[in-house]
Amino acid sequence: MEFNYTTAVLALIVFSLMLMVIRLRFDVRQLREEIDRIAAGPRFHRSPASGMTDSEPHAPRGAAGGEEKLRELVARGRKIEAIKEAREMYNMSLKDAKDYVESL
Repeated sequence: MEFNYTTAVLALIVFSLMLMVIRLRFDVRQLREEIDRIAAGPRFHRSPASGMTDSEPHAPRGAAGGEEKLRELVARGRKIEAIKEAREMYNMSLKDAKDYVESL
């Protein structure tokens, strides 16, 4: 059997393509995990009646009951506790919870 350069080049190209496909599958898996993590985070929406602009923090969905508790804590001067509660209730980051509590 004779050594054929064309066969060797084609084999190298096929091998390279296989490695690229494996890498792309890995990247897609990582992106799906990141999307799932983001989707599981807090949900925000803009209430047209609230008068909030896009630069102000948005109220979490279903905030009616929890918002009153947070307002009460803020009124009693317990802002840090209100921020902690907001983080737990709405799965917010520290900055988002702080901005939300300050907007109440």
